[in-house]
Amino acid sequence: MKNTAYLFVAVLVASLVVSCGPSAEERQAEEKRIADSVAAATAAATAAAIQDSLMKAQEAEMAAQKAMEDSLRMKAMQDSLDALSSKLKKATAPKPAPKKSTEEKKQEQQIKEVKDATRGRG
Repeated sequence: MKNTAYLFVAVLVASLVVSCGPSAEERQAEEKRIADSVAAATAAATAAAIQDSLMKAQEAEMAAQKAMEDSLRMKAMQDSLDALSSKLKKATAPKPAPKKSTEEKKQEQQIKEVKDATRGRG
């Protein structure tokens, strides 16, 4: 009788263990939930990667635009400096001596003769 009682208890414990596990429907629902989670995570990762790519492309476009603006600004500055340099060259170029009138030439000649005669003393 003890053996029968032990056998009965063992069968009862085994049936409890088997009946406590998930049913086929529950296992199928769990598998579907996992597949949905994986699909959602994949979609989120793909969306994040697309968004990241768009942000990088936009940043690259902004950098290229800034580089072009900087280049144009530097060209304008160089043109301004070149124009200023040419103006300065024209302004500092030696001017030809003004033509002297005959009276001025006579006066200079007389001054030179007086200096030669006095040897610079008078």
